[in-house]
Amino acid sequence: MNIGKNIRNLRELKDLTQMHMAEELGIGQKTYSNIENSGNDITVTTILNVAKVLDVSFNKILELNAEAILNNNNQSGGISQLNTASSYNYSNEKALELYEKLLLEKDNRIEVLQKRVEELQKK
Repeated sequence: MNIGKNIRNLRELKDLTQMHMAEELGIGQKTYSNIENSGNDITVTTILNVAKVLDVSFNKILELNAEAILNNNNQSGGISQLNTASSYNYSNEKALELYEKLLLEKDNRIEVLQKRVEELQKK
């Protein structure tokens, strides 16, 4: 999963529209749509601004992104370079801890979505 998709998932979990996000960020809806569709080539500043609007931490957006964090591709200008294993010198132990954390986050997200489905079915 890429960062843009993580942002989209977090936005949808909070029942926010792309238009709402764009207005909060002071940008056009099409520009915001590009953020969600740009994969891992998103600037740190953009992630910080989006995290603020979503009321989540910068790390929350990245925690959901094992591919970017453990990615060894050096793409200039994008978040992939920031989060490469070599940049952070993650040991195998740290990578395993992160993976376990991601699995817990996935389970939590599934639980939240299941509760939302149950609530919607009751209506």
